[in-house]
Amino acid sequence: MDSLAAAAKLPADALAETCRSVDTLKAANAIDAFGRAWSGKPALRTPFHAVRVTGALFHTQGGLVVGSAARVVDRTGEPLPNLFAAGGAACGVSGRSAAGYLSGNGLLTAVAYGFIAGAEAARLAG
Repeated sequence: MDSLAAAAKLPADALAETCRSVDTLKAANAIDAFGRAWSGKPALRTPFHAVRVTGALFHTQGGLVVGSAARVVDRTGEPLPNLFAAGGAACGVSGRSAAGYLSGNGLLTAVAYGFIAGAEAARLAG
């Protein structure tokens, strides 16, 4: 555990306490402070591995509701004049929560809705 903590640049005592806490939650079929249920999960076993994760804003979940022409629509479904959305700004196939997010979906809507929005804007302008 100490070598993993050192490699991940984590305090060894905090990492060990986290592992003990997870084992305790599993034994009690309890839910942790983050709402994660540990019931029925297998015991932690070595070797352990780690990856450093850092925060970054690269995708919004939810976003502006758009119609099939990438036009932003109001609450009644009517398009707002001259307003388009694509990518992370548009509500996409991921749904409204992080649970539905699949890597790359923000890029999918950026490319597809971006193309559609450009074509629709050109049509409306011409």
